[in-house]
Amino acid sequence: MALTFKPVVENDGVGYFSYLHSIVVDHDLDLSDEYAEARAEGVIFYQPLFTQKTPRGLAADYFPVGPALLAAPLYIAALAIAPRGQPEFGPPFSIAITLASLLYGLLALALAYLLAAEVVGRRPAALAVAVAAGATSFAYYLVYEPSYSHSFSAFAVGAFLLAWWRGRDGRSLAGWLGLGLLGGLLALIRFQDGALVAIALLDLPRARWRVLLLAPGLVIAFLPQLAVDQALFGTWLPVRPAGQELSLASGHYLDVLFSSYHGLFTWTPATLLAVAGFALLRERRLQLAFAYALVVETAINGAAPDWWGGFSFGLRRFIDLTPFFALGLAALCTRLPPLLARIGAAALIAWNVVLMANFTYVIRVDRDPGFGGLIAGQLPALRYLPNLFVQGTAVRDLLLWPVLHTGFRPVQGLSLLLGEAGCVVFALWIAQSRRFVASRR
Repeated sequence: MALTFKPVVENDGVGYFSYLHSIVVDHDLDLSDEYAEARAEGVIFYQPLFTQKTPRGLAADYFPVGPALLAAPLYIAALAIAPRGQPEFGPPFSIAITLASLLYGLLALALAYLLAAEVVGRRPAALAVAVAAGATSFAYYLVYEPSYSHSFSAFAVGAFLLAWWRGRDGRSLAGWLGLGLLGGLLALIRFQDGALVAIALLDLPRARWRVLLLAPGLVIAFLPQLAVDQALFGTWLPVRPAGQELSLASGHYLDVLFSSYHGLFTWTPATLLAVAGFALLRERRLQLAFAYALVVETAINGAAPDWWGGFSFGLRRFIDLTPFFALGLAALCTRLPPLLARIGAAALIAWNVVLMANFTYVIRVDRDPGFGGLIAGQLPALRYLPNLFVQGTAVRDLLLWPVLHTGFRPVQGLSLLLGEAGCVVFALWIAQSRRFVASRR
C-alpha cells in the first residue's frame, strides 16, 4: 500500500464527493462553488459534465450520493484538522475520502473471502480472492484511482450477497428488512447495481409474501438519493446526462465482454475463468444468481453510449461483481492441483500488473489498441514496472522526496501509512473473526 496507494480525488471522484463539502460545510446543494474550486486546485476531471444546469438552475451532479455518505465519517474527522474545509480536494480531505475507499475495497475482499470459504473452503477461497483482487481491474481502482465508486460498490454487493446466502434456510422479518436496506445501498452507490436486488427473488418459492418486506428497506436506504434528486432536479428518479441515455438496441453486448477495447474477458481473463468455475459449483442458487448478475451488468453496460467505460483499465464497471468472481475462482481452484493453481494465480496477477504498466505508459490515452497492440504492448511495458511501485504517496513523502523534489512530509506520510495499515488490519480481522466466519456445510 505504501508503494502504490494514491490518495487523489479526480475525474469521477469530483462528482461523487463534492456532496460532502457542499452539505457538511456549506449546508446546501449548490455545487457550483465546489466545481469552481476543483478547477482552481487543478483537479483533473471532465469539465463539460460539470457545467450543466438542472431545471432548478443548480449545477448538476449526475453521480449517486452513496459513496459520499459512506466516506462521511472520515471526512468529518478531517474537518477537525482543517475546520474551514480547504483545500476541498487536497489533504486532509483527499486522504480521508480515499482511505474510506481503500477500507471499503478491502472489506469487499474480506466479505468475498467469507462467502467463498463458507461455500468452497478456506484455502481455495484465499487464493481466489488474491486473484480476484490482483488479476482484475479491482487492484487498479483500489490503489491508483480510489476516488471512483468501484470499491464501495464491490463492498455493497459483497454484503448483500453474503447476507442473502446466509439467510437461505429461513430469514426473520427483520432479516428481510435488513436485506432490503442492503439492496437499497446497492442502488445508492451505483444506480445500475440496484438491479441485483432481484437475486433475492430466488427465495420466492419458500419465502412467499415475506419477500415484500424488501420494499421498506429498499426505500429507506434510497431516501438520501431521492432527497438529493428532488433538490437538484425536481424529480424522484435519477437523471442521466444528455446524450448518455441507455439504448438496448445498441448491440455492444459482445464488445463489452470480448473487445480489445477494454473487453471484460479480454483485459482480465481471470474473470472468464471465474465464469467457468461457476459451472463447477454444486449450489444451483448461486449459479443462477451469478448468471443473472452477469447478464444484467452486460446488458446495462452494453446499452450505454460509452460501453467501453471511457479511459479506464479494463471494464471497470464490472468490479462490483468481484465477490462473484472470487467464488467462481475458488470453485475452479478445488478442481486443480494446488501447485498448478498457485502457478496459474501468480501468472494471472503478473500479467495484470504488466498490463497496468501497459495501460498507463504505453497505451496512455483512450483508444482501442487492438488485440495485437494489447499483447505487443506488454513487452515495452516491462521497463515501466518500477514506475508502478513508486506511485504511493506515503513512500514519496517519506523516502523518495529527494529524487522527486517534492519535499519531506513526515506527518502526512506517516499518517497515511498508519491509515493504510489500519484499513488492512481491520479487513483481515473481519475475514478471520469468529463473529463473522460461519462453518462450511
